[in-house]
Amino acid sequence: MRTIITLLITLFALSSCVKEPEYSGKDFEARSLKAWMKKNRPDLMGNYQSEGGYYVDVLEWGDESTPASGNDFGSLPIMEQDTCWVYYNLTGYDLDGNLCSTRNEVLARMQATYADRTHYAPFGNFCGKNEYYAIVEGSYLASRNEITLADDYVSEHSAICKSTKLKLRKGTKVRLYLASTIGYGSNGSSAEGGYEGQYALDPSVPMILDLEVVRVIKNPSDNELEMVEQVVKKSNEGSDEAVWLQIENKGDEESDENGDTAEDSSDTEDTEGDSTESKYHEGIYYTTAFRPDDNFEHLNYVRPDVAGIGNPYKDSKRFADMAEFDKKLWDILDKKFADQIKSTSEEDAKEVGEENAAMIWYVGRFLDGFIFDTNIQEVKELAFNEDESAEAISYSVESNKDDYINAWALGVPKLRYGRWGAIITTSGYAYGTSGVSGSTTTSSSTASYNALANLYNYYSMTSSSYYNPYSYYNYYNYYGGYNNYYNYEETTSTIDTEIAPYTPLVFYIFIEPME
Repeated sequence: MRTIITLLITLFALSSCVKEPEYSGKDFEARSLKAWMKKNRPDLMGNYQSEGGYYVDVLEWGDESTPASGNDFGSLPIMEQDTCWVYYNLTGYDLDGNLCSTRNEVLARMQATYADRTHYAPFGNFCGKNEYYAIVEGSYLASRNEITLADDYVSEHSAICKSTKLKLRKGTKVRLYLASTIGYGSNGSSAEGGYEGQYALDPSVPMILDLEVVRVIKNPSDNELEMVEQVVKKSNEGSDEAVWLQIENKGDEESDENGDTAEDSSDTEDTEGDSTESKYHEGIYYTTAFRPDDNFEHLNYVRPDVAGIGNPYKDSKRFADMAEFDKKLWDILDKKFADQIKSTSEEDAKEVGEENAAMIWYVGRFLDGFIFDTNIQEVKELAFNEDESAEAISYSVESNKDDYINAWALGVPKLRYGRWGAIITTSGYAYGTSGVSGSTTTSSSTASYNALANLYNYYSMTSSSYYNPYSYYNYYNYYGGYNNYYNYEETTSTIDTEIAPYTPLVFYIFIEPME
């Protein structure tokens, strides 16, 4: 008996020394995601990717036929390129299916989160072999690794899946089930600028990410230069004289927004074959031939084929299509400034020059036609459905060069007083490699509605013919304690449009006549 008791005591002592397994928050989340997948998507358990620890559902296999050409990788797999830029459409959900972020205009409209100032366009992301700048790490892992699919999954999805090995490329669309460690992390969803969903994603929780590869290119700088030159070439070919003109390079090293000099990428051979500094600034042009009264038709309005970006106003509930939008825009610009144009003869319309100041009205657009900014009230109403006053900008190169993009410092002096002009530029003279992040600013204010006061004001007014001795003011004072009973908070959101890195821009600029 004593031996048995001694054995039990020994076993108890040994068991008390065994430690409970320690799990990190990362481990708990991975186990939680796995349990959720077993219950809700058991068909994807075989599509688990050990590199990153996520699950994959294939929605579209992707294009395998488009050949690579020039700056475009065509349908070549992303992971096979040492360095590349990828343009994605991204939409994020929580595990309950609530939308937390999207760059899809149709989804934004369905979720009532659509904003007129938001440019619903693919997100450009560097996706090199050894480094990346991913908004969501899971998008990089899926792009740079071969995805392994289960045999039974491929059999059941034979209409989509061509094999058990998937390499992301142009046209591929996948749904990823990610832990927060390769999702939005400990901060939760951080989408702003109109890309938010109805619900925010909580910190440190798994998410679902729809990822569509729109295009894969070698160099975004070359890509935007091609887009600008496409517009210039098309316009100039349809005119007896050059419509868009290059700006001469005077040799003064103007810096762009990122501190790079314009001359860094503009060294070319002159007409005699000697390697010298370029005579012109590369990627920026101006014109004094802009005329809203003839709808700018002779400039073949700028809508080149921007990969992955459709007509930004095609789905608008306020316009039938882009043509209708443009017609309204041209009418506004023509009517608003017609009298000022007539007040200055063509001969007296002098160049602004670098020494003089100018009062400027402008419309800023992306090359797909989307208006990202303007200081013309009527255009704000048209494009953003905003009713707010606006003023002309006083601008001179000497005083305001550092306050605005370098394209204005180079282009505005070439424009004329009392006339329209336009500037088209690559990002090197605008917002460069950084761009401008889309943002949402929310403000709140308190308002009140006194139902009792309004009710008895009505009674007092309607009973006045009977000489009612009970005035509204006496009743109002008697019930003064109820004055703020119906207090409520009004919340308004202001969107600042995202200008993505390496984005070319076009500005329509009207210079007021000289005083």
